[in-house]
Amino acid sequence: MGINFIQPLFLLLLLPVVYVIISWWQHQKQMPIGRKATIATIRSLLFLLLVLALAGTQLLTPVQAKTIVFVVDRSASMKDDPRVLSFLREAIGQKQAADKYAVIAVGAEAAVDQPLTIRQELQPLGVDVNRNATNLAEGIRLASAMIATNARGKVVLLTDGQETNGDAARQTRLARERGIAVEAVSLQQPYGDEVVLTSVQVPQRLYAGEEYGITVDVESTVATEATLRLYEGNREAGQQTVQISKGNNRFVFSQKAMQQGFHRYRVEIEPRQDTVAANNQATAYTQVAGAPVVLVAEGHPGAASNLIQALEAGNIKVELRDFALLPKELEGYKQFASIVLADVPATSMNDADMERMRTAVRDLGIGLIMTGGKDSFGMGGWFQTPIEEALPVHMDLKGKEQLPSLGLQLVIDKSGSMSADARGADKMALAREAAIRATTMMNAQDYIGVIAFDDTPWDVVAPQSVTKLDEIQQQIGRIQADGGTDIFPALQLGYERVKAMNTQRKHVILLTDGQSAIGDDYEGLLQQMTAENITVSTVALGDDSDRSLLEMIAELGKGRYYFANDAESIPKIFSKETALASRTFIVEKPQVPGYTGLGAWPTLKQTLPPVRAYIATTPKQTAESSLMSADDDPILTRWQYGLGRSVAWTSDLEGKWSPDWVAWGGSSRLWNEIVAWTFPQITEGAWKTTTSMKGAKGNVRVTMPPGGSLPQEMEAVVLNQEMKREVIKLKPVAPGVMEGEFETADPGTYMIQISQKNQGRVTASQTTGLTVSYSPEYGVHSDGEKKLQEWLSVGGGNQITKPEEAFGGTLPDKWDTQSISEWLLMLAAFLLPIDIAVRRLQLPDQWWARLSSLWRVRKSMSADSDQQVVLSRLGEKRSATRRTREERTDDQKVVSAPLIHPVGRAGNRVKPAVKNEQAKEKQEKQTQPDETLNRLLVAKNRKKSQ
Repeated sequence: MGINFIQPLFLLLLLPVVYVIISWWQHQKQMPIGRKATIATIRSLLFLLLVLALAGTQLLTPVQAKTIVFVVDRSASMKDDPRVLSFLREAIGQKQAADKYAVIAVGAEAAVDQPLTIRQELQPLGVDVNRNATNLAEGIRLASAMIATNARGKVVLLTDGQETNGDAARQTRLARERGIAVEAVSLQQPYGDEVVLTSVQVPQRLYAGEEYGITVDVESTVATEATLRLYEGNREAGQQTVQISKGNNRFVFSQKAMQQGFHRYRVEIEPRQDTVAANNQATAYTQVAGAPVVLVAEGHPGAASNLIQALEAGNIKVELRDFALLPKELEGYKQFASIVLADVPATSMNDADMERMRTAVRDLGIGLIMTGGKDSFGMGGWFQTPIEEALPVHMDLKGKEQLPSLGLQLVIDKSGSMSADARGADKMALAREAAIRATTMMNAQDYIGVIAFDDTPWDVVAPQSVTKLDEIQQQIGRIQADGGTDIFPALQLGYERVKAMNTQRKHVILLTDGQSAIGDDYEGLLQQMTAENITVSTVALGDDSDRSLLEMIAELGKGRYYFANDAESIPKIFSKETALASRTFIVEKPQVPGYTGLGAWPTLKQTLPPVRAYIATTPKQTAESSLMSADDDPILTRWQYGLGRSVAWTSDLEGKWSPDWVAWGGSSRLWNEIVAWTFPQITEGAWKTTTSMKGAKGNVRVTMPPGGSLPQEMEAVVLNQEMKREVIKLKPVAPGVMEGEFETADPGTYMIQISQKNQGRVTASQTTGLTVSYSPEYGVHSDGEKKLQEWLSVGGGNQITKPEEAFGGTLPDKWDTQSISEWLLMLAAFLLPIDIAVRRLQLPDQWWARLSSLWRVRKSMSADSDQQVVLSRLGEKRSATRRTREERTDDQKVVSAPLIHPVGRAGNRVKPAVKNEQAKEKQEKQTQPDETLNRLLVAKNRKKSQ
């Protein structure tokens, strides 16, 4: 047991407290001593309690229990070793009842598998971690954070020592500084013969017709024969049979650059002796310079035929592709200089295609052009998509007044089958997103209503104006999937709700993925609806939906029928339907667009032909609208988006909406200018770039040309195959060399766009890539036992072998603290009224004397006996003094008698006077023992009273 103070400086207040008490004691001279002693004692105790409370007084008790956190390596190299669970169970069985333990799983990251507990039973390990790397340092850091400061803690690692990420030695030292011990159990794994293809090296930049070599590095633990195969993209470009020796090997493929563009080369090896096949391939990239190529996608045949003819006439190569053949990897877009979407509906592309295309524009500098038509822009459902983000216009109409009001009633299936589709997509979540997106496209004068149905329908959002948008969207977000499916009552309720809306246009969208009972009078209901100018569109979601019924409803309801095999298309369909229902996006008003003077396309300075129709959009804040309509709608708009450029032409290319533009002599020249403007404009960097793997991290290294100075700023944008973006700053590491690292925890392709900047503006760029074909967990492993002992010794950790050692050993002493400040304050509060009572109450002095005597220190018994002897002697002397006093009194009477006689001679008067003086002196001497006796008697009485 001990005492600790949180703020010990407050103890200095005891000095003024002592001074105040002493000063008060000295000034209280008239107060009885008993009362004064009582008040001083109570006040001293009261002040002492308050000062101790301010100082944060704590009681310290030694901690007996131990806290052990087990860090389990669950990376791929551990192969789910069964020894882990066996060790944990035996170790936990040895713990004391009060001891705590926890389990942390470690891969590329660390996660708590089992929180701190005192139970004896171990739960099965179940938390998922990325097994493609081993970050023991993160596991030690997390384990240390779980151990309280006042706990006797220890971290026990169960690993093979194959660390690929982090610095375990450093984290072990930091834990040691906190008083936390680190121990490790070495669980080495058996490894067989292994052949690993470590790297493929290709020249960074090539020219058409150039011959070059592709270098292949192989590391092996065994001498064997193998077959090497080289692939350019998915086409086999070479094959070799090679002899592999133990250790490092290098082989070369000779190639000739034939096609321009960005190319990926993949090498695979097939050894006769091998254990793990995952590490038998590697990839590299190169750029073959040549003329730019434009990728064109049409929403329907012929939508871009006029554009293609104009570009080919200007010697620009064009590649027309179907949507199914769009590049499925980001690197595939690097072979194109620009992308054209001609009257393309958003439902033709999935979200992954859109994300790749948007990323190619923003981070790789690829151009993007969208042209108008009945299925483009807002009419095509592009609202709130990645493509809209890349374009210079908004798909909805912002700031427009006097638009026809729209009453939109959404009828959404919420049955249990809406929970997920075959691809794992949450259909209910996408339906909620679609409904929310539809409300976002509406204006304040519009009305919205939402009905969800299973066996019975119910109002999620009662018909109301779209003014409280946040509240409406929150109500939509609460829809959950459960129950059966009954369509007719829901559609009937939707009719009742929408017909009560006071709007100019009324529309119902029905979404379901199931089938309903037949025999209901759909035809009669839809006749009533169309009679009141209410249109109905339907969306059949998945193959299990009643497609024939929904198609019939849409036909009788004079709406549109959609079959959505992919749940991701639901939000795009709802956006398109909302736009079509309003009928305000297509502006059919023949006019000559007004040239604003913005943009540097010389052809626009000529006399321009008229357009007959276009799709209304809203220009973005930083966009440049070169051509505007009479209603201030943009017709030709451009802007810079990241490293790329994009253009929006809101009329069509076929001539249905702009026949005069197609026949205009400057059309071909203008489109060549527009498309060329979107080409990458940033100078290709003259530096040399190499990429490599360092453990579980990717490394990009930039070497400047001889004599070149380092740039003011250089960064690299790293994009993985899931379009996750990481921006890294390159830092100088040597003269003329800059370097940076990025995370590569998952195998896959990493596109790297390197940009040189001057005052925030990109002045040069270069594209490269890195493919992580396999996790470093599958590489050639070093001696894990040796590595484990090395960083344990550096960090001050220990290695153990037996389960009982986990909860054994000596741990640093720790103390548990318990604050008693509140109890001290409560005791002070109890003493305060007593102090007031003592000072205010008027009690007899003898009471205070008795109370004061309780605080006096008693003297020993020997002192009492000595006092009795003195008192008896003084008593005898007092008796003698009394007798002497009586005799003296008699003498005074005799001496004083002559004073009444007549005065005689002078000598006769002296004798009585001298006698009187002698008697007086004698009396004073005799009086002193009486006074001493009186004082002693008073002291004796006080002693008796005690």
